Amino acid sequence: MAAEQPRVLLACEWFVKYTAGLARGLADNGCDVVLLSRDHDLEFGGEPGAMRAFVAAMLDGRARHIEIGGRVRDPSKLREMLALRRQLGRWNPDFVHIQDSLTHDLRLAVAGGYPWRRYADTVHDPAPHPGDPQPSTRIRVVRKHLRRHADLIFTHSQVLVDELRALGDIRHAAEIVPHGIALPEPAPLPERPSLLFFGRISHYKGLDTLLDAMPAVWERVPETTLVVAGSGEVEPHPVLDDPRVTLRNEHVTEEAVPGLFEAATCVVLPYRQASQSGIGSEAKQYGRAMIVTDVGGLPDLVADGGGRVVPAEDPPALAAAIAELVSAPGLAAEVGAEAAASIGEASWDNVGAMTLAAYERYLSG
Repeated sequence: MAAEQPRVLLACEWFVKYTAGLARGLADNGCDVVLLSRDHDLEFGGEPGAMRAFVAAMLDGRARHIEIGGRVRDPSKLREMLALRRQLGRWNPDFVHIQDSLTHDLRLAVAGGYPWRRYADTVHDPAPHPGDPQPSTRIRVVRKHLRRHADLIFTHSQVLVDELRALGDIRHAAEIVPHGIALPEPAPLPERPSLLFFGRISHYKGLDTLLDAMPAVWERVPETTLVVAGSGEVEPHPVLDDPRVTLRNEHVTEEAVPGLFEAATCVVLPYRQASQSGIGSEAKQYGRAMIVTDVGGLPDLVADGGGRVVPAEDPPALAAAIAELVSAPGLAAEVGAEAAASIGEASWDNVGAMTLAAYERYLSG
């Protein structure tokens, strides 16, 4: 059985934003939480100190953050890793919960006490996205091992559970919890209809489908603008030369994110393949309507009325949904309000409560 104040060790290499939010939610549910991560800022565009600042703000003193520095195979860090293992061993966590990205730096697993008697693993992406770099054989083997030996797998959608079962990567329990969301911060919609495509740009996210749809959008609502913001390779497209399109092909700092959402009428996720989307969760936080494709767990984002679902790689259907939302008076605001109202179940506090309850069901004893 867990202690009166359950001690939870969270370990991640990527998905630091998600894991910090989960740490906050668990702490708000009475847990003593340690977040173990690398010390790099790669998830934050390489901006020095950005990761540490984000985690500190999210945790707000409610949980501890421990970092491992240096390169993955830096022999000079061996002593630090072993010291952390002893320190965390003395602390003796009741529950260990890793993110699937831990395979990129196994020092985190060793420092966290691997092999664990029981542990949970959150899988955000069962398989690599099309067009993204493929993991090495070592990472694939270790990832499958960690998944198959986990006593509890967390995902954000039944679609992802089904995909993991088809891969043979779930051997024990599986639980679905929402992708956590901060409390809503809705702002009034802009006067001019504006679309936002935000986040890391990759082939699977379907930016080309959105660009192909824009001429049809402009036929119905010619004043509509589009902002494309995120780092990654952007293929040439004639729509990008239109003055109504703003391209910010760069990492967007955390400080600039609220302004992007506040300037948008709706957020477009034209993905051709997906597991789930943190961008969709942020759209809810800012009270913005979404247009998503019928892939992965994206339809779940708008199941409560916070947007529209269209077929993937279908520019006419995407254009029709966009035009409907931005042309009907008050519709985008109404749908955005539904998106914000649906946060309740996905608040970090509630996600923390659901996660803790799953620990106690499957990892206690």
